[in-house]
Amino acid sequence: MITSTLTQEQINKSIELLNKIRTDDGELFPQYVNEEYEKYEYIQNGVVRFFDDGKNTGIFASLIYWGLFRIFIAFEKDTDEYATELAELIELVKAKNPDCLPKVYFIAEHKQMINAIMKKTKFQPPLPNGFYYSSHEFVMDKEHFKEYPNDKHLEIRPYEARRIEDYALLLDNAMTFASPPTNFRGNISGLAEKVKEKALSAFYKNDELVGLYWFDNDYPFYTIDFIAVAPAHQRKGYGSIILSHAINNVLTYQKMETAKLYCVDWNEKGLSFYKKFGMILKGHMWSASLAANSE
Repeated sequence: MITSTLTQEQINKSIELLNKIRTDDGELFPQYVNEEYEKYEYIQNGVVRFFDDGKNTGIFASLIYWGLFRIFIAFEKDTDEYATELAELIELVKAKNPDCLPKVYFIAEHKQMINAIMKKTKFQPPLPNGFYYSSHEFVMDKEHFKEYPNDKHLEIRPYEARRIEDYALLLDNAMTFASPPTNFRGNISGLAEKVKEKALSAFYKNDELVGLYWFDNDYPFYTIDFIAVAPAHQRKGYGSIILSHAINNVLTYQKMETAKLYCVDWNEKGLSFYKKFGMILKGHMWSASLAANSE
């Protein structure tokens, strides 16, 4: 059975399933289910379908959120059974919004479903290394957070325009896991535009930049967007100080209940670090953008 108007029980189940992608998606869902999106200026064209055959339940949800076209597909069990119906829904919402291409999000472990839908719907080519985008969501709430002391006496400074080239160099050197490689130094003006309105904090030891982070204020969420430590200063405890400062900033000064960040699957050092720090692993997301033409 496929339904478009959901009961409260189905809404609760949908939130549970969407949280396996990202908790942001589960938190946003009640604002556009059952055409609730019509109440919000920043949500447009919400489409929801709930699947339940008595053995497996799932949710298809699409919306344009702050101008970004997103589709979420999450099922309790991995299956290719609904690939045709889901592909048709993707084409339906895409046709209703011809001016922007959607990005489709799945539970990363559901490879059977992902592969079946990719055979029926054309996605943009993967990254040069063969990867589509896949990341783990890590969270820290007030109950579990224990502030890490700045016992290395790092100096903390806000964004400084004159330091933009130092930020770019640190990011390129620290993000060796990225593929294709980052090139912040090749787009200094773009980096400056990206971070000047964000809450960036830079950390110095003896006036040498050792690390930084900044936030992405994706209303109503507040995500730790970038966090990096210079390679020469890794394994000195600086990363824990920087991450602790970022989490405390979110929980205390931004007055959020939970601090969140996302770590790509192929950043093995990052995954290990966040787990060791004590962050809680939540969603696991796989995503790709649709191609302009699905023929």
